[in-house]
Amino acid sequence: MRYGFCTGFASTPLWAIQGSMLARIRDAGFDYAELPSMSFADMDPCGFSSVLGAFEAPVACNLFPGRIPLVSRERDLCVICDYLDVVLSRAVSLGIGKIVFGSGASRSYDPSCMSFDEAMERLRELVSSVVVPKASEYGVTILLEPLKRGECNLINTVEEGYSFVRDISSPWFLLMADIYHMNSNGEPLSSLEASLDVVHHIHIAGSERSLEDTLCNPYILRALSLLKSCGYDESISFETCDGDMAAALKNLKAII
Repeated sequence: MRYGFCTGFASTPLWAIQGSMLARIRDAGFDYAELPSMSFADMDPCGFSSVLGAFEAPVACNLFPGRIPLVSRERDLCVICDYLDVVLSRAVSLGIGKIVFGSGASRSYDPSCMSFDEAMERLRELVSSVVVPKASEYGVTILLEPLKRGECNLINTVEEGYSFVRDISSPWFLLMADIYHMNSNGEPLSSLEASLDVVHHIHIAGSERSLEDTLCNPYILRALSLLKSCGYDESISFETCDGDMAAALKNLKAII
């Protein structure tokens, strides 16, 4: 098991990559910092070079920024491909082998412009013909993140994500489970257990994304107990606001 801390909600401004935050995560004893890929993709070369070697970062989150639509009829495949070349090449430079594909604003669709079935087919087509080939080219696995209703209207539950990943059927496109989103959706933990053969990363956060409250949440504790009993040994990250990182890590290790 590798334990990490996602920098996004703990940074000011949100999703910024700050050397001081990376140092605090390292000093708290975490194995890695989970960086927002959309942020390091937008850095100028000088800013990006300052991140290199700062701290191990095998996992990143937020593959696409909201400004890049993925399913609308106005999407630009050239823009998407160019962006993936930048973000994946920089991910390789940072030693990142997995990137979480949440990106709710990018993958949502407008129901007044297209049907749910059309939107799903357009997303499936994009992943199969663009995302997976690019991931394979750079050797970076993309992990689909189901997001709670209200943040995205395509692929909300782990069960839906599992079905989509099985349809794509590529070792370069797998699943992650965000326990915060599962809890918000009221999903049964049986769906997590049924999907573990393709789950390669976990996010945890309490209902208000408080670091201190995360491991007091009964749903999260049941999820962690399930993961332990099933022998899950991939990565797991806190995706919360700032707080006592060292204490949170100690408590997490005592559970799983």
